[in-house]
Amino acid sequence: MGLGRLRQWGALLAVAVACFGLVACASKDKTDTKIDLTNSLLQAAATARAQNDWLSAANYYRSALTQKPDDRDASIGLLQALRMIGGLDEAGVVADKAVATRPDDAMVLAEAGKDKLAAGKLADAVDLLKRAAAVDSKDWRARSALGLAYARLGDFDGADGAFKAALAISPDNASVLNNYGMSRAMANDLEGARTILFHAVMLPNADVRVRQNLALVYALSGDLTKAEQLTRQDLPPALANATLDYYRQLAAATPAPARQ
Repeated sequence: MGLGRLRQWGALLAVAVACFGLVACASKDKTDTKIDLTNSLLQAAATARAQNDWLSAANYYRSALTQKPDDRDASIGLLQALRMIGGLDEAGVVADKAVATRPDDAMVLAEAGKDKLAAGKLADAVDLLKRAAAVDSKDWRARSALGLAYARLGDFDGADGAFKAALAISPDNASVLNNYGMSRAMANDLEGARTILFHAVMLPNADVRVRQNLALVYALSGDLTKAEQLTRQDLPPALANATLDYYRQLAAATPAPARQ
């Protein structure tokens, strides 16, 4: 091959390399742009969450997943947001995809399990929450949710075990105690429910939900005076009156607990 021909091939090769570099740079720029957009959408979702605007948060997370279908944070965020706004059918689809992508991710398993629990798919919820608890030995939230799933299935021994495991990790947790107390109420152990919920309302992290659940248990136990005190502590007068009317009807229809 002559010198001129070598120079010609060399020039063509240089052009080809330059073109390949342009394509690679263009591909990299496109990937970087997609990553930047995904991150921006996740930041917008976080801002919406901070404002309790869960509908907007769901839309941002959904858009982030469109940009990056395997994004862990977007999947978890969308599962949480959909649970808050009641989008449980969509949550089921998102949960199945997320678990298929990350079958050993404790947080993905836990959030998917909570959405299944909210949708009433209790067997699926138990399976996912047990898997989440097995992966993360410190996840009290998964164990508390597992206790609720067991309670709704009527497996109160399983529920007790799950709540005790959650409390071993996070002692004096008002949220866990609230769920545990309501599980005992579902098991018709009103004395146990009162004891657990009374302990919960004394804790600094107790909220209105815990106090109102204790009021409900007092009403079921026939102690309408204590039920009224707690109800009026948190609720505006009109709502408190309506709630107390309901409690009176409930108490009248509930058999008196047997004396020990």
